[in-house]
Amino acid sequence: MVSFTPFPTLETPRLVLRELVPADAEAIFRIQSNPEVVRYFGRPAHATLADTEKLLGIVFDAQRDVTGIRWGLSLKDSGELLGTCGFWRWNKPHRCAEVGYELAPAFWGRGLMVEALRPILRYGFTQMELHRVEAVIDPNNQASRRVLEKLGFKRDALMRENWFSDGKFTDSAIYGLLEQEFLVE
Repeated sequence: MVSFTPFPTLETPRLVLRELVPADAEAIFRIQSNPEVVRYFGRPAHATLADTEKLLGIVFDAQRDVTGIRWGLSLKDSGELLGTCGFWRWNKPHRCAEVGYELAPAFWGRGLMVEALRPILRYGFTQMELHRVEAVIDPNNQASRRVLEKLGFKRDALMRENWFSDGKFTDSAIYGLLEQEFLVE
């Protein structure tokens, strides 16, 4: 049985992937309140710090209940929190979970999300015993598509007009990565 206690801190050449704490709320608010960051999320940007604190409460509950896990992405050299990523919608009987992530715009285009997701995916496949990881993205989000493809994800489906956001219906692209596809790399 997997447990997130103690929290599994992971490292990459440039990042420390660490447990989120309540004191991270302001840094996460700066990211989640940016309309460019949440442009493809299908929900509005956080308007108040309370919005972010509510989100963190959901993250902490999922971690406590072992139904999801989210890491804070911090730069090794400065400790600055620049984003988060992790698993949610964990379907344990079917060994499947959805991955989600966001990054502050100042750090876009540097390969940091691919770098962060590699050890997180490895953790999911080896420690959480996942067979499949899914990502659901807006098909217009080319940057997210590139991240997924660099990690070996394949587009499995296009859900036409399945999400209502900002007064209109939008599509969702479903990407999947199987354990054997990831671990052969």
